[in-house]
Amino acid sequence: MTRDDIIQTFFYCDNKDPDGVYPPEVDIIEFAHKIAAVATDRAAKAEHARCVEIVSHMNREVAKGLETQKP
Repeated sequence: MTRDDIIQTFFYCDNKDPDGVYPPEVDIIEFAHKIAAVATDRAAKAEHARCVEIVSHMNREVAKGLETQKP
């Protein structure tokens, strides 16, 4: 996401959720980048697991080798 995307998304928030977390000082740009990094990491791990599953149906030895590699 670009800086402008993050800012626009932030302004779409109503901030009315009584269970919401409202810290006094947060760099929303940094926070958004951290969320994106976590989401990307989780997506990469899920995709890696899916690839290992697909390969295991074709060649179990190759799948074992692929499984030891990091996504």
